[in-house]
Amino acid sequence: MTIVTQAVEALVRRTAGLSDAEMGREWKWGAYDEEGLRFALLMTHHELRDLAARLAAMRDREPSQAERVLAQYHQAYRDMTAVLATVPTPDLDRAPAEGEWAVRAVCEHMLGAEYGFLRVCRIALDRHRAGKADEPAEADWDAASAPYIEARKAATKTFASATIEQIRDAFAAIHIRNLRELGDIADAEIDLASWFWDGPMPLRFRLHRFEEHLRQHTIQLDKTLVGIGRSPTEAHRLVRNIYNALADVEMEGVPADDLRAQVARTIVERVDAIVTS
Repeated sequence: MTIVTQAVEALVRRTAGLSDAEMGREWKWGAYDEEGLRFALLMTHHELRDLAARLAAMRDREPSQAERVLAQYHQAYRDMTAVLATVPTPDLDRAPAEGEWAVRAVCEHMLGAEYGFLRVCRIALDRHRAGKADEPAEADWDAASAPYIEARKAATKTFASATIEQIRDAFAAIHIRNLRELGDIADAEIDLASWFWDGPMPLRFRLHRFEEHLRQHTIQLDKTLVGIGRSPTEAHRLVRNIYNALADVEMEGVPADDLRAQVARTIVERVDAIVTS
């Protein structure tokens, strides 16, 4: 069964490269026949928003504070992946000006921070859950940090020659890990102390840093792409809306397999129709 995320990825692969002129190509959806091909993307956004609303109404419990913060982080992640979905591999190393970062350099910085933020949160959680509320000694910090540093090195080892698809996969791997390893933080734990270069700060602050850092550097990606002559097309903007709508669907834990499958089928059928039209 094709899941919604896979269906959206298929649609993006088919449409992200379409020109503004192609957006006006004939496309009909019921009585709507004047908007052109762009309406296929607008309707996908519409359907994902509706699916998210339906899933939210089916919850048997409200999310914890940590789950809500991580959902906000997931929104930022999906916005960032939407930008990367429009970047061809040859553009990864084109800097907008001398001394400025190319897309690859921005991505490497962002990816490294994902591992760093996870390390800070997990060390604090593990210590508190072991009954240790004090800041770790340097030797303890180094020992606890080692697995995260090694994982970050492994993820960035081949970054210099990675394709855009491999870079997106690297972000997906750490993002999924972050959601899994931090999603069980209870409301009673979210204001416990965590330690980093800026001193002790509550876990709540650290969790929000995931989103804010991605937002900050997604703007940098936007500016970099404009600087190398890759301003967003209409298709890019529509795809970005779709990814942001997808984020809400992905973060709803309600199974509702039939409902999800119905929307996925609709999107896949739309992709097939675009391919053959």
